Amino acid sequence: TLYSAGSDASIRAWGALTGKAVEASALVGGNKNTTEDDDDDDWHIARGQHKTNIFDIKATESGLWTASADKTAIGWDVETRKADLVLEHKEAVTSVLPIPQVGVVVTGTNGGVIYVWNVSSGSPEVIREIHAHVDDVTCLKAAGRVFYSSGLDETLRVWDIKDVVGFKGGLEYVPAELADLKKQASASSGSSANSKAGTFGNAGHSVLTEEEERELAELMSDLDDL
Repeated sequence: TLYSAGSDASIRAWGALTGKAVEASALVGGNKNTTEDDDDDDWHIARGQHKTNIFDIKATESGLWTASADKTAIGWDVETRKADLVLEHKEAVTSVLPIPQVGVVVTGTNGGVIYVWNVSSGSPEVIREIHAHVDDVTCLKAAGRVFYSSGLDETLRVWDIKDVVGFKGGLEYVPAELADLKKQASASSGSSANSKAGTFGNAGHSVLTEEEERELAELMSDLDDL
């Protein structure tokens, strides 16, 4: 089954081989009367829960997830066509990626920030915040032990799922390589007060030697190439 969604904020199901709309009975075990607003026999979720454009849709064995300009990502029960979980954001949600193996859902926003939500128990909560891109996140995709993000900033980035979820450094995730450079920069700022300002450090400033600046530039280039 293929699922589609768009600017009308509705969701529909299609036969992958036939290209025809899937009947409600095919997805809900023969019970077509699971919603009050059905106007035909085709499986669909009408505009209502989502208020405007749906930018992304992902299906899993246990359900369906959508991301919308109305600042929400929603997990749906396919049989009842009702929202199971609603993840509210401060900005439009442009992409969504459920990773059920570790009990999280990853969302991307039009500000370039990626959020990792724990949805395995209790109320959903943000466990990680990644300032991944400087423009809209356009796509999220998982493959094995990593997930990929792309953005309108013309970059593709790779994130280790285990590292992101298990990160012990606080809400904002910083890759180990950049964390090491921050420590080096902080140490340099304490011993070389007269050196020129760099990228990291106290109050957003630090002191980097020319060699450290070259290392930082090379690292950022490597990350962009992943």
